[in-house]
Amino acid sequence: MKTTSRPAAEQTVISVLGDHPNTTAAEIATTGGLGRSTVSKILTKLESAGNVKRRAGGRDGARRLPDRWSLAGSRSRRNRQHASGDRLGPGQLDSLVLDYIRKHATDEPLGPTAVAKGLGRSSGAVGNCLKRLAAAGKVRQAGKHPLRYAAASNSARS
Repeated sequence: MKTTSRPAAEQTVISVLGDHPNTTAAEIATTGGLGRSTVSKILTKLESAGNVKRRAGGRDGARRLPDRWSLAGSRSRRNRQHASGDRLGPGQLDSLVLDYIRKHATDEPLGPTAVAKGLGRSSGAVGNCLKRLAAAGKVRQAGKHPLRYAAASNSARS
């Protein structure tokens, strides 16, 4: 009996591509919390099945640029969301950023850009939000150069 459900890692790759079209395998791995080799294998499988499309990265002088990946044949969730005018209300970004930091910055602190990419939001808005959350003691600044944030130990339950 054949099952139609996808493995969790494959669902993660599809979800990340739905939120972030035209993304590199390394960016998918970072955003989805997966290994790069795992993501590469899944993308190859999904490309063969016609579920994703690859845009070759080309070259910048002698350096090869990474391929970019998108879901095949559908608009991304992010574009559909912005097209529908779905905007966050006051204070909602704080909650999204705090939840993301608590979930993803457990092993290694994250920068504003990584959080913004993970949430599909403006890096400027996320950076400002992280500064506010740090001032309120809900996250802690774990590095200055480069700027990194982690969950504050006392914010685990608040």
